[in-house]
Amino acid sequence: MEKILNQDEIDRLFRAAQGSASKPAAAKKHVQDCDFRQAGQLTKDQVRQVTLLHEAFAPNLANSLGAYLRVAFQTSLVAVEQLAYGEFLGRLPEQTYFAMLMLLPLGEAAAIQIDLSLAFPMIDLLLGGPGQGIPEPRDLTEIEEEILESVVLIVYRELQSTWQIVLPLEFKVGERLKQGPILSLMPASERILNLSFEIRMTDARGNLNLIFPAVVSNMLLRKLALQGMAQRRRPSVDDAARLRERLLDSKLTLELALPHVQLSIRDIVDLKPGNVLPLRQSVHDSMSVSVNDRPIFTGIPVGCGTRRGGLIQEKVTLLNSEEKQNR
Repeated sequence: MEKILNQDEIDRLFRAAQGSASKPAAAKKHVQDCDFRQAGQLTKDQVRQVTLLHEAFAPNLANSLGAYLRVAFQTSLVAVEQLAYGEFLGRLPEQTYFAMLMLLPLGEAAAIQIDLSLAFPMIDLLLGGPGQGIPEPRDLTEIEEEILESVVLIVYRELQSTWQIVLPLEFKVGERLKQGPILSLMPASERILNLSFEIRMTDARGNLNLIFPAVVSNMLLRKLALQGMAQRRRPSVDDAARLRERLLDSKLTLELALPHVQLSIRDIVDLKPGNVLPLRQSVHDSMSVSVNDRPIFTGIPVGCGTRRGGLIQEKVTLLNSEEKQNR
């Protein structure tokens, strides 16, 4: 049996239909892929700051190695990146030179890696040879490791000199690590700072990698940010001239006065009008000419027409000025 709707029911259905039509369509959700491996990567500004810090390291290292090994070197920074230690190990060749780098006084361990395509020619040069590699790939012997250590010392010396303006650390050579100790040097998930340099010599080329743990790399990046290693705009000649003119119009306080003398409380209590207070200062001794309470010259009072003046005698050294102020 068909149901017959009354007027109230028809009105309610009509209102419900109008309400559903007026509701806006639900906004579609936009899902974007997220690669968590990219989290914590260096920003462009941080890469630029690290590059600026090491822009003098590469040529200085090339000059030092060239003078030590008596052969021409070309060194360039090719990569600055932050990645997981396990990812870095995955890039290493099976046979390589990998040694610890101790950072004092932090007590943290970093590392240096040198391709054997560079290590053997350097060792050959140190032994008096022409700087040739070896025909068959093999690992270094203990004697060859000790010979190559002198080259590593040069790298550490130049790197320490570069970092002194940011982090005053001492770089100390650690032992060479083989496959097992290399894996356990740092956790595989730790994010390290990797500085990769390409080195070219007469008949050889290869990479030199420096890696630093997160605690050291974060400290370096904070220091670079605070010290503003990024290039800043230098004032123009006109700006410098205007600043100089403003400084020349500045007002400073000039004073010609006796040096500080000590008096007893009895001398001050017994003072009366007309008394002469001896200051234990000879009339021939020079007086202090101070600018803003800082002694700059020595001088004596003189007459200057109807006024008093000061005759400048000599400039006070900074050390003597500070000593007099501390007395």
